[in-house]
Amino acid sequence: MATAVSSGSFNSTVSPTNNPLVARYTITVPDGSQVSIQFGLTTAYGTSTWQVDAPTGGGEVSILVAGMRASTTYHMAALIHLRTGTTIGDSDHTFTTGALPTEHLPGLSATTYPASGTPCPGVELVNLNPMAACVADLQGNILWYYLNQADLQQDGHPMPLRPLSNGNMMALITNRYTPDQKTPYCVLREFDLAGDTVSNQYGLREIDMPTLNGLLLKVPTRYGRTVQVNYFSHDFYPMTNGHVILLCQEFLTVEVNGQNTLVWGDALVDLDESFTPVWVWSAFDVLDVNRHPYEWLPNGYDWTHCNTIEPTPDGNLLLGVRNQSWVLKLAYANGTGTGEILWKMGFEGDFTLMRGGEPDPNTADWFFAQHYPHILTSAYGYITSMTVVDNGNYRAGTYPNPYSRGLIVNVDEQKRTVEVAWQYPVTPDFYSYWGGNVVQLPNGNMEICMSRPLPADPKPLHSFAREVTLQTQELVWQLDITPPYAYRSYRIPSLYPGVQW
Repeated sequence: MATAVSSGSFNSTVSPTNNPLVARYTITVPDGSQVSIQFGLTTAYGTSTWQVDAPTGGGEVSILVAGMRASTTYHMAALIHLRTGTTIGDSDHTFTTGALPTEHLPGLSATTYPASGTPCPGVELVNLNPMAACVADLQGNILWYYLNQADLQQDGHPMPLRPLSNGNMMALITNRYTPDQKTPYCVLREFDLAGDTVSNQYGLREIDMPTLNGLLLKVPTRYGRTVQVNYFSHDFYPMTNGHVILLCQEFLTVEVNGQNTLVWGDALVDLDESFTPVWVWSAFDVLDVNRHPYEWLPNGYDWTHCNTIEPTPDGNLLLGVRNQSWVLKLAYANGTGTGEILWKMGFEGDFTLMRGGEPDPNTADWFFAQHYPHILTSAYGYITSMTVVDNGNYRAGTYPNPYSRGLIVNVDEQKRTVEVAWQYPVTPDFYSYWGGNVVQLPNGNMEICMSRPLPADPKPLHSFAREVTLQTQELVWQLDITPPYAYRSYRIPSLYPGVQW
């Protein structure tokens, strides 16, 4: 076992960054070593970053230290893991974090319920609508956030933000836009924990909508049509091959029920590592514009309103289409597919809803106007269960008295059957007409975020994220989020890949 030995012989400095909660620790280390930073309120430290390799031949390593509370003095010291197996500790440094900004961040209040168990460890990633995305500890203290002044000048905010496997973050930056109100501001960007936009061998990791539309002129859909996007919308997914699937809106005037109508549809763009589009999909190629159950607008209608994209185990794509109350499986085939719809899950789709092994005659038991369909389990390339937020807008047979639920559904892709295996709450008692997510945590508990639940507890309007036990739904932990509201909120292990806090 390696032994840490205190040493002050390393050339090291700690300096501030553009983010007042993030420090930059720079140290010169020998060839073949690895460096991590331990930090905490005392010299006992207690929290660590990930390990970073020394450059070939040895030299300077710079690590961003994030996960600290505002306006607080921290101790930090590097651990140098030598190729001999010995670990040497650098001398202690102190760093005092700055204050949080007075705007653009939510109010957070966390409550634990020890009688129900211990919350799953980690930190909470809170995606807001609008304003900044942030990460908080389980006591509700903000430990990290992302704000960009250039974005704020355009009323731009990240929605959503996702951690990447390389230690950076990526966000979809948009303003609140409708065609008759303002100019769209849309950027997909990768940045480090200090908030600085990063580059790779192809250049700056950022693409805006005019640049994307210029590139899309060269890449038609598999149906031969050129897509020009009007807005970056709701989600993106970083793929394991370095590509990013970007969800966009496309506004077209088409004939609907015999009349020319402005229709808000959706498109998917597969961006390679240089942010060049290599595969394009459009809802207008594969869905019927005459099926429009929801969201008529004064100047047209919000036809699809997709909000979640995720790869499937067999190399295709899962797409949540809120305004059709469908989850689609698309023929992506790892970038070679036609984009055709392989199946539609939901009311009036391709699956039979089951209850107790028999077809469920109550169509209201389907999910409606859903958010965040997420694959929970799979086998032999098939999805076997999913989580999804059933927001419940326009629920068949019950509107105008809808309700919302967090669901686990068992899926049989071959037989085309779906059955609700779990719902929260057992007896629905609130309605959240937009947003949210349901995930299963590593400790087996479930976490449910509802973006705008009504009635509101009796607290003022707020979002909540709740961790509950799977079997008995006992409340273990709750985060109350006051406006701006949470689009999504869920647990992540830490701010560093492979590190559990």
